[in-house]
Amino acid sequence: MAEESAAPSTSVDKTDSMDVDGEAKKLLGLGQKNLVMGDIPAAVNAFQEAASMLGKKYGETANECAEAFFFYGKSLLELARMENGVLGNALEGVQVEEEEEKAEDSMAESADNVDETEGSEEEDKENDKAEDKENDSTVEEKESEEDEVGNLELAWDMLELAKVIYKRQDTKEAQLHAAQAHLKLGEVSIESENYIQAVEEFHSCLTLQQKYLEAHDRLLAETHYHLGLAYHYNNQYDEAVLQFSKSMEVIDKRMVMLTERLRAKGEGLAEDEKEIEELKGLLPEIKEKIEDSKESQKSARVAELALKATLVGGSSSSFSQGTESSLTSTIAVGQTADGASQCITDISHLVRKKVCVI
Repeated sequence: MAEESAAPSTSVDKTDSMDVDGEAKKLLGLGQKNLVMGDIPAAVNAFQEAASMLGKKYGETANECAEAFFFYGKSLLELARMENGVLGNALEGVQVEEEEEKAEDSMAESADNVDETEGSEEEDKENDKAEDKENDSTVEEKESEEDEVGNLELAWDMLELAKVIYKRQDTKEAQLHAAQAHLKLGEVSIESENYIQAVEEFHSCLTLQQKYLEAHDRLLAETHYHLGLAYHYNNQYDEAVLQFSKSMEVIDKRMVMLTERLRAKGEGLAEDEKEIEELKGLLPEIKEKIEDSKESQKSARVAELALKATLVGGSSSSFSQGTESSLTSTIAVGQTADGASQCITDISHLVRKKVCVI
């Protein structure tokens, strides 16, 4: 009897196992569709559920969980960008909430007007209610700010976990997925304004991509571009120009390859022509980034020279260490370094962030 009861139990476990994998696959497909359509909150929910299901079945460090963790982290990054206004879009419902608040305020005002005829005690009660509403709105704002920070932190955790799972696998596909995880970790670092960490992640991404990809692959152009952005935001303008230029070099190589393939009359002619046009459209924006970095470098140097001129008295001859070396020696070295760094930082804030999809 014991053996007869064990058999159906095993078959149920197998059915449940198949259902988990199938359901997780559907959720991943739904999440990717929502991500493409721009419904970021729905994508986050789908990827979160898929990651939770697979994590419970296989364990959080299992190979089967890597894809769900990666897309969950990627969607959280996009959600954080949306909330921070980097993409220029506001979350749906924000205007509705504002209208509701205005409606509540107008209702409170009308209630106050009525209460004026009923006595001072009712006015005090309504004032207390209004204060409570203001406190509630303040708490909601603080909670929303905490959610933003939480989204970036959770995105980092998910992408880091996906990276670890992919990197321990020796296949080319897994290593390239690990490179993409490094790329997204770098983007999270940029959103967190941790530009040094972003540079490290983008370099790690490049190392893997250069090992497995051809020199004209668009992924290389994208990574060079993001690395250029990280250097730019970190006030390393020469390095930024170098990376932006390398991104353009990859795009040029890509267009040459596609043009030669068109001349050879290979397959996919329409797709190649379309891609060439897309690549041509990317070049002006990258060139603009190069000019921005060069201009920022010039501004930083001018600010540094102006600061030095101020410190030594403002005369043109004061740039040389001649007769006024005694004056410069009376100024603390730490003050000069701090002042220069503050000027450069202020100038970098004038540069507007742009997102280039390569």
